[in-house]
Amino acid sequence: LAHLAHSNYSLCDQSDNTVVQRFAHNVLSTFPNDSIVLTRGDLPGNTLRYLHYCQGLRPDLRLVDQEMMTYDWYVARLGRHLPGVRFPGRWWDPVLAESGDAFSLKQFLSHNSQRPLFACIGLPEGDSSWELGFSRWPWGVCDQLVPSKTPFPPVEWAQRTRGLYNWTEPHDSFIPGSWEEVANEEMWQARMKVAFFLFDLAERQHSDGEGKARLYELSYTLYREIVETHRDHPPNWDKNLGLASERLLRAGGRGHSPESLLTQSITHFSRYLHREPGDPQAEAIRDAIAYLKAERKRQRAPPHLTERRVEAGGGI
Repeated sequence: LAHLAHSNYSLCDQSDNTVVQRFAHNVLSTFPNDSIVLTRGDLPGNTLRYLHYCQGLRPDLRLVDQEMMTYDWYVARLGRHLPGVRFPGRWWDPVLAESGDAFSLKQFLSHNSQRPLFACIGLPEGDSSWELGFSRWPWGVCDQLVPSKTPFPPVEWAQRTRGLYNWTEPHDSFIPGSWEEVANEEMWQARMKVAFFLFDLAERQHSDGEGKARLYELSYTLYREIVETHRDHPPNWDKNLGLASERLLRAGGRGHSPESLLTQSITHFSRYLHREPGDPQAEAIRDAIAYLKAERKRQRAPPHLTERRVEAGGGI
């Protein structure tokens, strides 16, 4: 028994393991004063509450557990202990929200919109009522819930959320499935959330124009910044940078050379496939790489050769 204890001590000794604690400390420290934070899941729920209630970190915040808010006893208790947080019913239940006893997420957010509102991590799929009056803006591993009428400022938001956390753990440095691995992955993926959000915002714009092109350019700039800053990054960053490069090229380039954007897209799509060969979209990505290489070759061709190809094809 003593031999087993001695030989396994270094593996079992977690006295210096502060990964999850640092995750919670980073997340809590970024919220504006007097924010209401809706937690969801074990990682943010337990870690944020521990530092907040047991260690007294950020006493100005109000933490509300999304799952627990479905119980009337929890809502009653929080109503007594969290002054300034308004619960528009006895418990959260979107199905019974019209009965007067329960409330929907939209009703809760509307009653508390005088404070900054955040969701960590995510919102439940069972109540989409918030979409009728609020938008989600990325804030690290969390999202800020903002009234829909508030215009989104892309450049300002990118600046405000850049370098939000002081996180130095290498990617893929923990045992798969451990809480340390989950916390580390959340922190790494948080670095690209604004870039992803801007790209998606551009994709959802129905008409092409300068505004759409600016969103693609800002997304491309942010993706390129994090990929070049963090060499050992998650594989999906390469795929996303490849997409952002291709979309910016298609939107006119915004002053970036076609050669540069084509090369960026080819390079990062190729890197992604090297790291994730089993992606279900692998064949489509290979086809895209082949097309982009052909387009780059065409771009590099001398003008007189391009003119000959046009003439051979019957003209324009």
